[in-house]
Amino acid sequence: MKSFRASFLALVPLLFAACGSVAPVSSGTSGIVIGPGEIRECGQGKVQFPAGLYTATVVSAKGTYYLAPERIRTKGVLLGRAERGGIFVSSAPGNPQAAWFGDLSATVAEKAGTLFEAIGVKEPKLWPYTPRIPFQVKK
Repeated sequence: MKSFRASFLALVPLLFAACGSVAPVSSGTSGIVIGPGEIRECGQGKVQFPAGLYTATVVSAKGTYYLAPERIRTKGVLLGRAERGGIFVSSAPGNPQAAWFGDLSATVAEKAGTLFEAIGVKEPKLWPYTPRIPFQVKK
């Protein structure tokens, strides 16, 4: 129950991070390197993050979206698929992290790429997790 409460409290700022304007990162923005692959619980399922260089793709006032070097795998309620996505690193205190899935190009272009976007729900949805995944900044 305590981990659910902690996850819920981490979710609130991350949900707000998904709202608002986003833009492509400027050239030369550093990526992050994940050492060994990591697995984190996100809601009712698990996400497997591959090792390698995660490229900074999109930035907002709330944080940066890093694209995984290959598809990230989901297990459990998230249906056990391989999805395009990566790691969101919030600029909020403590730099909470979340998994994200989808294609950021429609979000950056501010055009509806899905039914949810057409009714005003921005993609991608963020799936918070703890503990944070350790990484190194790579230029």
